[in-house]
Amino acid sequence: MKTKIRHILSNMLVGLAAGLSLCSCDDFFELRPTNEMVLDEFWQTESDVLSVTGACYRAMQQPGFMQRLMVWSEFRSDNVILGNNLGQDLYYIGTLNILPSNGYAYWGDFYTVINLCNTVERFAPQVCDKDPNFTQEQLRAYIAEVKAIRAFCYFTLVRTFRDVPLITEPTVDDTQTFQVAQSDPDELIDFLIEDLAAVENDAVEAWANTEYTKGRFTRAGLRALLADMCLWRNRYAECISYCDRVTGDQNNILSLVGSNAYNRSVFVAGNSSESIFELQFSRNNIPNYTVCEFYGTEGGHSGWGHQQMMAYDFTSTDLFETTDLRGIDSFYSSSSLAAFPIKKYLAYRNELHTTNVRESDYIGVDGGVSNWIIYRLPDVMLMKAEALVESGGSLEEAFRLVSTVYDRANPEAGTGSLSFSSYNTQDRMRDLVFDERQREFLFEGKRYFDILRRINRDRSQFRNLVSTYLLPKYSSLDQATVSSKLSELNALYMPIKDSELRSNKLLIQNPFYKVSSAIEKN
Repeated sequence: MKTKIRHILSNMLVGLAAGLSLCSCDDFFELRPTNEMVLDEFWQTESDVLSVTGACYRAMQQPGFMQRLMVWSEFRSDNVILGNNLGQDLYYIGTLNILPSNGYAYWGDFYTVINLCNTVERFAPQVCDKDPNFTQEQLRAYIAEVKAIRAFCYFTLVRTFRDVPLITEPTVDDTQTFQVAQSDPDELIDFLIEDLAAVENDAVEAWANTEYTKGRFTRAGLRALLADMCLWRNRYAECISYCDRVTGDQNNILSLVGSNAYNRSVFVAGNSSESIFELQFSRNNIPNYTVCEFYGTEGGHSGWGHQQMMAYDFTSTDLFETTDLRGIDSFYSSSSLAAFPIKKYLAYRNELHTTNVRESDYIGVDGGVSNWIIYRLPDVMLMKAEALVESGGSLEEAFRLVSTVYDRANPEAGTGSLSFSSYNTQDRMRDLVFDERQREFLFEGKRYFDILRRINRDRSQFRNLVSTYLLPKYSSLDQATVSSKLSELNALYMPIKDSELRSNKLLIQNPFYKVSSAIEKN
């Protein structure tokens, strides 16, 4: 048998790293399967399983994956507005002229990762029969790891497109059909929850080095993802349980970074004590071009624009208190640009004080080395707080969790600066948790999905929530047009790419874009 798996592994990945069994930590995140990988000649030893597992992460580090992750989850939110040097596709999204031809409607980068995960799940078990040193316990750990990666990709796709095809078998040759219908989004997420819950205890608790523990899905990362998916599906008791299991894991101790080291340690240095899972980048081998191009002024691809996203003018809102470090560490006001450049991941301030902040206080760093954080401890704490509020649980406990995160970011205000008496109803506490998530995860790819989760939870509040959280960022556009383009839930999801509709005849376009495809671009 000479069936090649060229089509599943090598469209964007070429060259296999040598010496896999002796690879260093950094090498693992650079592993790429070869074009000529042959099924009956591959999958012989654990190093083969390791190489394709590493390729899953390598594919997630690719600019195409990162660009879409940031555009889908951050650019469409109320955190950012149009910046400089925009490409056409980003400009159309920023002006609500989204068509199925838009490049950011392409989901192929995510399905590439999914296919790699499916490949490991399908072929890794046979290695146990060939490599006497590859144990069943190791196999189960790999399967749990790739299932977590796959679940994260599908979870992102569902929150972006809503209706997507569920594929759990690898594509190994040209004879396989690519005609797969979309799944019900709620059923798909429920499948992912059950699929991942079944392998929870198989995942590795911690690796021997920090880069592996923070850069690969461990049991803590898997549980954080499960909590996130359960929160999306309003399965609050399960969400709380998974959050408790993350924070109670004695083999992977997590702790909040102190106020004086927060920005530099968490976002610049990376792999901090509160990190659970973050994509690893390095300037020499795997640069984070996307953060440099979307947020920064240098360090991206040659010829690509920079500062494509700018911070929304939060000075016109009451989201941040003057003592809140997150409001000045993440962005600043530039009189020369008449805008608010983003600093998170790209710079840090040496001073802790929040008064008389100047642009010269920021020390720029190479954004190309910045990791991209998927989950960290405050996310777990605030997911639990949200679940408590929505389930009618203890508001006092929810408040305690929010206060812990808030106090870290407001050292000048002093511990306990928030008062429970101001938030002692479900509605008030709901808004507090929602606002705290925005403050804490500003520019981290959480906000748009948080808004969608809240809208989906109470669709009777659709118009009010859209008016409050999405319309303001489009204040420079014709408001009647903006209102019409955000008039229904379908409009909050991306269209299916036109090329995907042509290649897979079973796909059905998002109804909103069937109607609005004739709208002329401004």
